[in-house]
Amino acid sequence: MIILGIVGSPRKRGNTTILLEQLLGGAAAAGAETQVVRPAKMNVGPCIACEGCYKSGRCVVKDDFQGVYDQIIGSDAIVVATPVYFGAMSGQVKPLIDRGQCFWAMRDVLHAPMPPAPAGGNKRKGVLICTSGIKRDEMFECARRTFLFWIRSLQGQPWAEMCYSGLDVQGEITENKVAMERATELGRRLALGLEAH
Repeated sequence: MIILGIVGSPRKRGNTTILLEQLLGGAAAAGAETQVVRPAKMNVGPCIACEGCYKSGRCVVKDDFQGVYDQIIGSDAIVVATPVYFGAMSGQVKPLIDRGQCFWAMRDVLHAPMPPAPAGGNKRKGVLICTSGIKRDEMFECARRTFLFWIRSLQGQPWAEMCYSGLDVQGEITENKVAMERATELGRRLALGLEAH
């Protein structure tokens, strides 16, 4: 089982990053291999709508997304962890999401299945982790919908989400013991192929 974590926060110890690390730690303790990509440290430009991916199902723009593409193909599960800014995913992670147009092309233009995941099958599981400063659940609506469309374009399925609001201070999620324990348990269950809870 290979689990890929995508860090959408520009902060090294942001609340979403902490939750992601907690989840991946639980997964690793249960035997999974974990990998992390940090778009804030990468050169991933936006989709330029060139339709080059319509021929092969692979993005033709040459930047760091090429490596991320290989990691997505080479994973069994993908965890997107992003703070919510003005009701949307962070500007660090959104270009990477938009470059998923190549996966949409694989599915809807080429009518081709995703390559098999390392553990078998091509239904990769998706986990969304979001935090917001404003304490209103509606802040997560756009991120949830974007993530749903994206994981479906990967011919995968949403498996779990962790969305916590009212977090304005960097690192304060560590004070929420329930959230931290749930992240660890979700990682364990994901690694073992169990249902989310």
